[in-house]
Amino acid sequence: MNVRVPLSLLLLLLATSVLSAQDGRTSTLQKPSFPMLEYVNVGAELGLQNDMLRGFGARVDDMRRSADASGLAAQAVLLSFAEEISASKAASITSLSILEEAVRIAEEQQNRDAANVIGAAARRIPGTQAIVQRLTDSMALFAEKRGDGNFLGFVRVANECDRALDIYVDGAYKGFLFAGEAQTYSTGNGTTLVRATDAFGNNASELFNLQPEQTVTWTIKP
Repeated sequence: MNVRVPLSLLLLLLATSVLSAQDGRTSTLQKPSFPMLEYVNVGAELGLQNDMLRGFGARVDDMRRSADASGLAAQAVLLSFAEEISASKAASITSLSILEEAVRIAEEQQNRDAANVIGAAARRIPGTQAIVQRLTDSMALFAEKRGDGNFLGFVRVANECDRALDIYVDGAYKGFLFAGEAQTYSTGNGTTLVRATDAFGNNASELFNLQPEQTVTWTIKP
């Protein structure tokens, strides 16, 4: 038996379908752009005959995981000093790379205090002109307040990978999700950047434009 569906109902169903598609997004983990350093002997790569970089890699990894841009800037200064006295660069990481990572975190957080620390660190590291210019340009775009109004939006992150993921919302560390878990995070209005990273540095990020009380589901696959 054929059933005729009113055109208005068809349009409503179509609109609902489009809305559902907009409220859900899927991403896959990408290869890391920044190395994990805990088991890298950066001092040996520089040919240092002292232990001034003992624990350096683990500190950098910890500060990246906790999204500590100021701490990373300080580690960049230390590595720059080691590069100076060894007259060489490590194969795994450089002071400029660490400073660039600090800038990325400060940009996501729109953190002026961290940006000022990074600027002070840059004055102690050679060759940072491009990084300082990027930071200056970014700070000019930092919002004094977030969007119009005080409403909340929500991002539900579903981990469909076979490993735990660290979750960041607008650059702030929100904790981790085990494989198969999902969690909803509240955020302010307007655009929100959400990032996920595994223990190997593989990562994914998505930018969402949230409406009042909207919940967007972000599914992450390996």
